[in-house]
Amino acid sequence: MSFVADQVRAIDLQLDRLHLEQLSALPLSAASDADPTSTRDVSLATPPSPRILKLQGIIKSLSSTSSTLLTPQQITSLLSAADISAANLNNNPISVTAHTDENVEAYLEHELSWLVVSKAAIQTYGVILLSLVDATLPLSDDIYYWDEVLSSYRYTFLYSLQTSPWRLYNFAKEVYHDARVRFERGEFIGGGDDDDDNSSNVIRHPEAAAAATAASLSETAQRFYGLIRTSWHERSLSVFNARLVSPFALITHSIHQKHGNISKLRGMQASALGVLMNEGLMFGQDDVDIEKDDWKGVVERSIVLMDNVVRNVSNIQELGGVEQFEDLVFMGSGGGGGGSEFDDVAVLSNRLQEMLRGHLPRQELLSREILRENGRPSWIVRYWIPMAAVILSSGTLLRLLVNRQEAIHMWIREAGETAYEFWDNWVVDPLKRIISTIRTGEDQEVALMSRESLISDRESLERMVVEFAIDNPSAALDNASAPLTAAEIELIRENVKQGDLTPVLRVYEQDMKKPIRGAVTGELLRSLLIQIQKTKVDVEVAVSGIDNMLKSQQLLFGMLGLTPGVLIVVGTTRWIRNAWGGRSGVKKSEAKGRMVRILRHIDRILSTSAAYRATKGRGAEVRGERSSILTFKEHGLLLCEIHVLRELAGYVLPRGVVMKEFLEDLEEMGSIRNGVRAQRGVVERVRWAYAKWMN
Repeated sequence: MSFVADQVRAIDLQLDRLHLEQLSALPLSAASDADPTSTRDVSLATPPSPRILKLQGIIKSLSSTSSTLLTPQQITSLLSAADISAANLNNNPISVTAHTDENVEAYLEHELSWLVVSKAAIQTYGVILLSLVDATLPLSDDIYYWDEVLSSYRYTFLYSLQTSPWRLYNFAKEVYHDARVRFERGEFIGGGDDDDDNSSNVIRHPEAAAAATAASLSETAQRFYGLIRTSWHERSLSVFNARLVSPFALITHSIHQKHGNISKLRGMQASALGVLMNEGLMFGQDDVDIEKDDWKGVVERSIVLMDNVVRNVSNIQELGGVEQFEDLVFMGSGGGGGGSEFDDVAVLSNRLQEMLRGHLPRQELLSREILRENGRPSWIVRYWIPMAAVILSSGTLLRLLVNRQEAIHMWIREAGETAYEFWDNWVVDPLKRIISTIRTGEDQEVALMSRESLISDRESLERMVVEFAIDNPSAALDNASAPLTAAEIELIRENVKQGDLTPVLRVYEQDMKKPIRGAVTGELLRSLLIQIQKTKVDVEVAVSGIDNMLKSQQLLFGMLGLTPGVLIVVGTTRWIRNAWGGRSGVKKSEAKGRMVRILRHIDRILSTSAAYRATKGRGAEVRGERSSILTFKEHGLLLCEIHVLRELAGYVLPRGVVMKEFLEDLEEMGSIRNGVRAQRGVVERVRWAYAKWMN
């Protein structure tokens, strides 16, 4: 939603309020003295005439609502339907003290006609504001383009190459035009005195005209060719002399001219926007300041102001700059309704229609023409070199494609297979494994080794140690010769579960002292086999621990396996969407950065203004003075930046309270009533208050 719609809606509501207050303050004698009525309740003894009803319907159509502004065609159509002319209005003073139907109806028609013109003026005001905003915003890109071209010789040389065909074409066209003008004037080359004699002979002897007409065309062609050569030679010498200063002198001079024209047009359009926002349809800061019929003078002066703005805003050739434009605009809009007594409503209606049908379209056409001649070159001019290179190499490319069809088909097939295998192996399979891990129960888990294998090996170790201890009770217990009891055997079994093989190790230590005897008796070999079994059990316990750890992190490993494929797919999808998804995706991705840059532009406009330097130099002494207020041009540039900021906010800020507060801050930022220091304070507030969404 643009600030123009808000401005038009606010002015429309203010006009309705002022009109109703004017009517309520007007005393009318009713048909009965006991029933006095205000004009809010003005009623005719008879039903309203069709003329009154028609004007009321047109006023309703012209009233600003939540919808978009009316188009110029709709406004002119409604004004034409209203048929406001001097013949339909009684220009004599209307007396409503004598309460007759004729007087009341004439008064109502007069007031409704003024209201129709006022409503149409408000809609025209919005149309002009929106046209100025739309025409001013693209000029910043053109100025930036010319700054880039002028920033280095490389860019200037590239620009000269890009525009060389068009410059040669214009040069040839000028030569041809000059030669044609000379030929039509009779400035023949190579004719001499014979041509004069022949021409005089034709004049003195009409019968020689037929012979002259049938003369050979080759002589005429040769003369015209001689004129072209002369004109070409003269212009080539002038261009050569100009190029003696610098190889890029003409190009740089042309770029500077285009840059200056665009900057001048931008300044005048921004000044026009500021003039209309500050001086157009200003009914006063307080309703008590508007007395009876004063609003009509405001409407009349505003129509004249808008007409002057539309007529001169794109006239960069005749106007010297912004100051001269502002002087010219205010020169013819200083008068008001004092002399006219507000009886020229028909003239104002015709002036609005003429403005919408003629002046505004001509202004827009002239602005587009200036932009076409001085703005950034079209895409054909900028990219004809690579396009020509592609066209010239198209034969080689076609031959390459035809000769290597099989290789190209193989590349395409392999690329498709690679993409399919990547999708299946790195996206689909990891997802299947993750789902399988989530759905797998404890009995269905895949382990490095079975749980029963560890249990059986541990029980086998217990039996081997217990039997060894029973056969060697002296090794199981210190100096015990009696057989082991059940309690002692159970104690040995518990110790084995804890990894204690003391009975076996004691016998092993004794046999190591006498290995031959231990080998003969078999106890040494038996103890070695038990220790091998113990090592096997220890390895199985370690493997079981590793298995349990892997099972606890199985879902994590599945997610890690899926991550590379998902990242590649998401990155590729975003790249394709940004490359081929249209301007909406680009705006959404770049809105935050653009909002920060626009805030920088706004801060630069405020901080570099003369008003800010004045307030900074004199402090609080200048607050409230005119010197602390932006100029019309600076205010117009500020409003253009705020307009873009409002559009970008819809992509970044959430709906609701945050958006409402942001729009309130922007409205305060664009208001120049409090001075430039207050506006810079609003900029700082926006930076920290909405940093959460803009960073």
